[in-house]
Amino acid sequence: MTISLQSRRKKLRAPASGPLADLEARVSPVWWDEIFDELYLKTDGDVVENAELTRSEIDLFLELLPLPKNAKIVDVCCGQGRHALELARRGFANLVGIDRSAFLLQQARLRAQAAGLAVQFHAGDARALPLAGESVEVALVLGNSFGYFEHASDDEAMLRDIHRVLRTSGKLLLDVSDGNHVRQRFEPRSWEWIAEDMFTCRERALSAAGDQLITREMTTHVERGVIADRFYAERLYDGVKMNALLTRSGFSVLESPAQFASISTRNQDLGMMAQRLVFVAQKLPG
Repeated sequence: MTISLQSRRKKLRAPASGPLADLEARVSPVWWDEIFDELYLKTDGDVVENAELTRSEIDLFLELLPLPKNAKIVDVCCGQGRHALELARRGFANLVGIDRSAFLLQQARLRAQAAGLAVQFHAGDARALPLAGESVEVALVLGNSFGYFEHASDDEAMLRDIHRVLRTSGKLLLDVSDGNHVRQRFEPRSWEWIAEDMFTCRERALSAAGDQLITREMTTHVERGVIADRFYAERLYDGVKMNALLTRSGFSVLESPAQFASISTRNQDLGMMAQRLVFVAQKLPG
């Protein structure tokens, strides 16, 4: 049975609160398990559904980490598969994508099928990947998909499990938001049109500890009112802290992180995707 877009939007509707003094108190410990759905592809669509940006990102990543076309690659937190599918279009034939979101994985599989691309997509937790030890040559963590967990120890657990599945001397390419840039330049309030009949307003604040950016994201339909009022937190890493975390997790960082600035088809709010750091690291034995 086909569900209309209007019916799907009704399911997204959630009660909204008024002004809040403490955004951090409203963040669910597992927010990342709840918001990556159809609406996410609209609120962040200017970046995560931007084919031109995806091609530019893959151009940079392959420049930083040249790969043979037969390399066994895992795309951790692959979402709707935009990076894995672009790599497949370029002839990489041994790709696996892993994500928690059933909706985004469904989109990835449908897009792969429509394009005739052979990419495997699996559900899984980034801290306990559904892969055998030493089974892949390259791991990718792209599109600012790092730092979501409530505790920093889980970020390290994620890197240690990536270390587990990489073969000896395997490589990791990690693309994260530039934490210093975010701290200095985040917009406390912003809004943007995400469709002709919907707009999203955002409030942002640093966490009490100063190590996370807390965001409230309220999306409104011009006729039906507020359809979603969401809260999330992302941990901020600068080059020094990320280098130290990678080293503790069993990696050797090969060079200083590259910087990358996103582009937006809407030319509006880029949030934590605006300025990013790209690390290339190699698995150390043990």
